[in-house]
Amino acid sequence: MFLPIETSRLLIRLYQENDLEDILEYSNTTDFWLIRILAWQPTADGVRKFWNPKRMLDPNKKEKRYDLVVERKDKNKVIGNIGIELSKKSENLHGTINWLLGNNYQGKGFASEAAKSVLTFGFDKLALHRISASTSRDNIRSWLLMERIGMRREAHFKKNDYVNGEWQDTFIYAILAEEWLAKQ
Repeated sequence: MFLPIETSRLLIRLYQENDLEDILEYSNTTDFWLIRILAWQPTADGVRKFWNPKRMLDPNKKEKRYDLVVERKDKNKVIGNIGIELSKKSENLHGTINWLLGNNYQGKGFASEAAKSVLTFGFDKLALHRISASTSRDNIRSWLLMERIGMRREAHFKKNDYVNGEWQDTFIYAILAEEWLAKQ
């Protein structure tokens, strides 16, 4: 069985209806400039509309996209979300990872712990060849996290994303399966 993914402090798992309040809490306490990456409106209806279909994911088979909540085990509290999307590129599978933690849970190593476990999941369980991630140049914490966990910057796109009336730069990071395994 692929899911849940358990670390020393976290449980990375499928959404449950009782996660609604926690998701609303961290969604509404996320920095405004980060809120643009939310795939849902930070309202009860918005959260349900996005997350309810994610509960139908079959954790025993390979899916195209995994949208998962990040639960802090000692508090039984959802503190963020993490996802990985698969795409076929020639004969090898490629994944794209993303994450978001509420402001109150940033800077404590939770994002690194969650990202590392999902990278391991992607390479070990999903047999991915490569996993990439992207972030705004202004999201310094995110790209520093990518570097800390061993991803390398592969691209810097100048003014390629138009957000809130201004152009922003995007960084692309990636790591190959053999690079990840060599670091473990």
